Parts: sequence; C-alpha cells; structure tokens
Amino acid sequence: MSKTITIYGAISSPYVNRLVLGCKRKKINYELLMPEGGLKSKEFLKINPLGKIPTIKDGNKIIFESGVILEYLDNKYPKTRLIPKSINSATEVRLISAMWENYIVTMLIRLFVQAINPSSDRKKVISDTLDKLNGGLDAIEQYMTPQTFSVGKTFSLADCYAFSALTFLERVEQMLGLESLLGKRKKIKKLWKSIKKEKIVKEVLYDIKEFRKNQ
Repeated sequence: MSKTITIYGAISSPYVNRLVLGCKRKKINYELLMPEGGLKSKEFLKINPLGKIPTIKDGNKIIFESGVILEYLDNKYPKTRLIPKSINSATEVRLISAMWENYIVTMLIRLFVQAINPSSDRKKVISDTLDKLNGGLDAIEQYMTPQTFSVGKTFSLADCYAFSALTFLERVEQMLGLESLLGKRKKIKKLWKSIKKEKIVKEVLYDIKEFRKNQ
C-alpha cells in the first residue's frame, strides 16, 4: 500500500469521484476532505489558486485537474495501471475518457445548472443541451467495442470517466424528471452494468449516496 495522499473535494462531484475510484483501483491510500473555510478561503487558494476541486497533496506535491492527477498517480504508482502500456490501447483509453468528459459531463453540468438555478430561457437551454448530450452518447455507443470494460477486459481510466459520467447522468435525470437518456444504447448499458458489479464501484456509489443524505 502507498502512503496516504490528501484529496480535497466532495465525493458527489464527478471530477472527484472518478479520482477516488482510480485511487481505489490502484490501492492508493487517501483521505478525502473539503477545505476548511471553503474553496475560496485564503488557505485553500494558497494550495490551488483556482479554488477548484479536486486538488491533491502528495507529500509536498500539489496537483489539480482530475485528468492530470490520475495520470500522475498512474505513473507514480504503476503496479495496477489505469492506462495500458500498449500505445494503441492507451490511445483508445484516453480517447474514450475524453469523449465522456467533453461530450457528456460538460453537457450534464449545463443541465445541472438549469436544475438548481434556472435561467430565463431554461426550456431552450435544456432542449439544446439534450440534443448535444444525445449526440455524444450516440458517438460513444458507435465507437466503443467493449468486451467487459471500455477497452478490453481490464478496468481502466476510461471506466473511471464512464462511471463519473453515468452516475452524474442518473442524478441529472432525477433532478429534471427525465426518462433514462441511455435509451436503446445497448453497448453503454452493458458497460454500465459491468462497471457497477465491481466492489470498488459499489463502495463509491455507497459513499455518494451517504454524502447526499447529509446534504
């Protein structure tokens, strides 16, 4: 087991829970906490001048941006890799991760904002965003050829991104009263079913549920 790293953030955040899942997969010890005084406190801004989560402290090393953190941890603790050594497999893992991030999570953030702080053109924003979100889901459905996980039979970085996106998707569906946006996308449904069978995934889902209970 590795020494303990500190993760600043809340487990409900897709950016944070993908990182926590990656740490669990790699058996990295971590403590998860929110900054005292909040994200914009003087103390936290000294750690991360952007005042955003997740941010990690690994010894004297401070790193932020979830994707950068995950690559850093994967290189520093290489025993159980999230990114394969094979160039082709590594490229595929990074590509699928980017698709979940850029075309799904980004759209879900827009929908989440409309759920908690509606704008005057809420209906149009939601409609336009759902169109883009469905386009992203269609692209992932078409591109992926999952066996058990996103790339082959081994849990990877792409599955951490898929987990954070699909967990957030279910949350946004609930908040906006939407039917399942996965529809007839069989590949994504199969992938999500496989991911949720993992013990570490069940642990993170439980932590998210408990966190929301206390909000």
